[in-house]
This record gives sequence, structure tokens and C-alpha cells, in this order.
Amino acid sequence: MGLTSLFIWLSIKVDEPHLFIDRIYIPTLNKTLNSKSNTSLIFTLKLVNPNKDKGLQYDAVHLNFSVFTNQNTTRGIGNGTVERFYQGHDKKAKKIVTVNGVGNLTERVNGKVYLRVDYVTAVKYKILVWYSKRDHLWGGANVEIDDNLGLKVGKKGVRLGGNEPVKIVSGGVKLCGGYRALVVFFVVFVALGFT
Repeated sequence: MGLTSLFIWLSIKVDEPHLFIDRIYIPTLNKTLNSKSNTSLIFTLKLVNPNKDKGLQYDAVHLNFSVFTNQNTTRGIGNGTVERFYQGHDKKAKKIVTVNGVGNLTERVNGKVYLRVDYVTAVKYKILVWYSKRDHLWGGANVEIDDNLGLKVGKKGVRLGGNEPVKIVSGGVKLCGGYRALVVFFVVFVALGFT
């Protein structure tokens, strides 16, 4: 009985797929082309099924792209869709999608271009010959773009919905560790007139 329960539990337990932005290319940011007429955004979405014995049936994966105009504000630049498909167990898939009409991206945050990429989809897990109910997934990440070549910075894919989003670097003075407490103490000391 116990061994049967263990096998049933292992066959029902599922892991969510991992989605990565593998590549992004924005031709209007490529300074070697010197062309502002190609207003498209081309990206490769990598989808990883970590389940060793379960397939995935994806609904359409909808992606929303925004550019940061400052550290807290974004402006939408386009949407892309990966059509529904089936992914076998323990498989990886790469889907290339083009988003047209992105326009000229002149916004910079501290001299750098950052995109916000958000996705939403639903998957059904294929367990033996049956499909589970739909599991709705969503997430996003910040992606730094090289404004000389129009490519994503770094070779490693950026995980959408992962635990470590790309941080947008602040232009402010960096304070380390315990010095923050000293600065606050000093400001309060001066404000109360104890000098």
C-alpha cells in the first residue's frame, strides 16, 4: 500500500516549466547598421520541461515588451505570441518570434537600455495518457540591452519569473553597510541642531 501510494504521488507531482529569453535583437539600436527603418524586435524564447516523465501542452504564450523610461516607469513597445504546442518530457524548445512596430528606442536609464518582458500562459501536464487541468503561469524579468549592437547583454538566458531579476543600476551614491546608519544618525543630529 505504501509503495503504491509513493508511485502514485510521484506520477502526479509536477514541476512548472522554465521560460528564458535566450536572445533579443533590436535593429534600431545597432549603431553599425545606422538604420532607423527596421522597427522590429526579434527574440528567442527558450522553454524547458524539467519533468522526466510528463509532457506539457502549452496554450499560446503571450509576451509583453516594455522599455524603462526611468527606474520606475515603463512604456509598452509591443507584444509577441508563441502559438500553442506540445513539449515532450525532459525536452527543451526554442521559439523565434518577431514583434513589429517597436519604433525608435531612445530611452536610457543611467546610459543603458532596459526592457521589461512579461509573459502569461497556461499548461496542461500529460501524465501517461491523461491531461491534467490547466495550470496558469505568469512572470517576467528585466533585460539589459547593449545600445551599440542592439543585443541582450550576457550569453546566459534571462529566466522569466526567476528569483533574480536584472537590477537597474541606480545613478545615486553607493553607501556600504554600516555607513547608511551613520548617515541617518548624522542627518538627524544636524536637523535637531546638536552641532
